[in-house]
Amino acid sequence: MLRVITAEAAYTTEELADILGLPIATIRKYNFHFAKIGVQFTKKHGRLAYTNDDVTIFHELKRIYAYPEMTLEKAVITVARKFNLVPDTPPNISTEKQTLGLEPREMQMKEIQSYIDAKFEERERQLISMAREIRALKKAQQQKKSFYKWLKTFFEK
Repeated sequence: MLRVITAEAAYTTEELADILGLPIATIRKYNFHFAKIGVQFTKKHGRLAYTNDDVTIFHELKRIYAYPEMTLEKAVITVARKFNLVPDTPPNISTEKQTLGLEPREMQMKEIQSYIDAKFEERERQLISMAREIRALKKAQQQKKSFYKWLKTFFEK
């Protein structure tokens, strides 16, 4: 939801951070989470400009997020509902994205697993074949030795 600033005061991200007593990076993180659920703050000359209402919203977010066991996503959704910033906040956008992202990953994992299995079976066949060749060579070598022993018996006398 895009709001228009009227004659109200407009604060920069730095000023909002000073008012709330939070680091600038935290304000940006909060803004990112609001954007994930569709809340957009007004831009003025290419920079975010926060109104007095926005300051109140961020104060409330800071207060709610301070509760133990409260995640930032839940706090943002709670504040968005309280101030009617979005009509119907989706249940948990990041969970939906993760679910959608899992399907291609699961397919990739299955492809990788089948590739690994095929290579493993090929390698196993090669090893068995080499073991048979080595066994045959050793047997031939022993037969050769026994032939020389037999032949040697004729020449020793």
